[in-house]
Amino acid sequence: MKRWKIVTIMGITLSLLFQVGCSPQESGSNRKASKVIELTFWDFQFDMHQELFQELVDEYNSIQDEVKIEYSSHGNSTDYSNQKLPVAFANNEGPDIFMTSAGDFNKYADAGLMADLTPYFKEGVQEDFLPSTIDAVTYDEKILALPLEMELLGLFYNKKMLEAHHIKPPETWEELLDAARKLKTDKVAGLVLPTDKGPYLNFIWYPFLWQQGGDVLNEDGTQSTFNSPEVTAALDFWGTFFKEGLAPSKLQEGAGDIDNLTNGTAAMQITGTWAISDLENKFSDFDAGLVPLPIPEGGTPSTAAGGWKLAVNANSEHVEEAAEFIMWAFGDDPSRPLKWAKTKSAYPARKSVIEEGEEFYQKGLRKIFTNEIYETAVPEPRFGAEVVDAVGEALQMVMFSDATGEEAAQTAHKKIQDALKQ
Repeated sequence: MKRWKIVTIMGITLSLLFQVGCSPQESGSNRKASKVIELTFWDFQFDMHQELFQELVDEYNSIQDEVKIEYSSHGNSTDYSNQKLPVAFANNEGPDIFMTSAGDFNKYADAGLMADLTPYFKEGVQEDFLPSTIDAVTYDEKILALPLEMELLGLFYNKKMLEAHHIKPPETWEELLDAARKLKTDKVAGLVLPTDKGPYLNFIWYPFLWQQGGDVLNEDGTQSTFNSPEVTAALDFWGTFFKEGLAPSKLQEGAGDIDNLTNGTAAMQITGTWAISDLENKFSDFDAGLVPLPIPEGGTPSTAAGGWKLAVNANSEHVEEAAEFIMWAFGDDPSRPLKWAKTKSAYPARKSVIEEGEEFYQKGLRKIFTNEIYETAVPEPRFGAEVVDAVGEALQMVMFSDATGEEAAQTAHKKIQDALKQ
């Protein structure tokens, strides 16, 4: 009995000592003294955009003391996407947080390198995103990236040129072709389209396919649908501008640069939201007009939406902390994604962000994108390199050879099918 009492007293004494030694105040102190979680964040951006991301990182690092993020931007998009990032992942040295494009999305998703972000959306935030932008980052019913932006396409035109020829801004394929024929001269191209093979060429062409209800692959991405009448029609329409000399085969400026229009060498150009910034800052005296991309008879308005996405490395030791930063930056307070979108001259993927920046998005030519184009956006497809290459070859065939749209479509269809089998 005495022994039981002694053991009990010792147990109580030790318990009291433990409680005193681990008081709430000291326990919190120990947590603060614990090692700070360090996360790496990689992207590709121009200088002005790097500054904005650095500001975001600095702010996040300052408002809490549990996580420290090291941000770095790497070279141009080709170096980053084709070399830096894949090599790092291959060596198990990939960053905790990384930026990816639609073209690389499936590659990383297939490899299991992208963490599921679905659990980290706050209530109601997922519904705030334009549905098509969430669909574009969903894989096996999991949201594997957060859409940052939407770079939309429209038809820009030289107002004075069209008015001088009494031409109204084109709304249909037939009107676009007719306007290009009337506006073309020895010194002025009727319409500027990209000429070099690559993702950007495909990106500009895709809306003409979607407007008719066509696509490159079937819904589950297992079969090519490139031998369809819709593909043939879109290829033939595109090729006509080059075969008739209405669109130049070589450009003086970059394919997406509004300089093609402002320097007087073109009457019309298909390019994106990024052009508005240049029109406002570099060419404020130029009288530019903008309309949605013309559609075929009976077609549905469509535009392509490009833009980068943020993802978390599934192999990171700190997936939760990395996901929380992404959501804080672009899935929380609308003012942060609004600042990013305004700096990029892009559109946010979240509807509330547009409402937050209503004055900005109803100003000048942005009003056309906001009210007439935004809701028709289809995110850039997540095709692999072989499919992108086959589509580009088909476009080059109708642009720079005597091939018909049907011939080009059949050639590409076979290549796509072969790629899918592999």
